[in-house]
Amino acid sequence: MKLIKFLLIMSTFLIMVAAIFNLLNASSELPDRTGIYIELVVMFILTLSMVLLNNVEKKMKQMENKKDQEL
Repeated sequence: MKLIKFLLIMSTFLIMVAAIFNLLNASSELPDRTGIYIELVVMFILTLSMVLLNNVEKKMKQMENKKDQEL
């Protein structure tokens, strides 16, 4: 679970850096910002999956605590 969280955080960070570089390079007269929009959508999906993974991890811990209390 920790490896998945680490990979999600690193991929979100790398996409954010790539979006910044694309913004810096898109300063021509007719910039093509399609890649930036794609990167932002992917970053949003990765962030959403991190939140959902965190919620699943919390629920798993709650279930383990509840199971331990029953014993």
